[in-house]
Amino acid sequence: MAEHKPLVIASGTVRQLQAGDYIAGAGVIPINSQSANYTCVIADAGREIQHPSADTTARTFTIPSNASVAYTPGTAITFVNQHGAGVLTIAITTDTMRLAGAGTTGSRTLAANGMATAVKQTATEWIVSGTGLT
Repeated sequence: MAEHKPLVIASGTVRQLQAGDYIAGAGVIPINSQSANYTCVIADAGREIQHPSADTTARTFTIPSNASVAYTPGTAITFVNQHGAGVLTIAITTDTMRLAGAGTTGSRTLAANGMATAVKQTATEWIVSGTGLT
């Protein structure tokens, strides 16, 4: 059984880790489940945006322009389209999103059971790759 170690908060408070705690680099990707069209926010950096199985409607998840949300280059956002979920479109507003390998730009379609990660390269450019991504 794993030993539970206390978490030291910046204020000097000590407490046990609890469900929902997020520690950068701890190997846990927090999930933001969305059953509606959704535009990413700054808090989504390093997170999974999930289109759940229970939502069988096609949805669009949008990466906003750098002018709206200035993610730091190197930021990663992962998109998951669970089994049974409707088709998911990963869109971008005025910035550029390139498909890894091909270099083609524009919105991408993520099939059910698909997973894709977009990584910001420059102030206005992202590269995306994944399984089930066209």
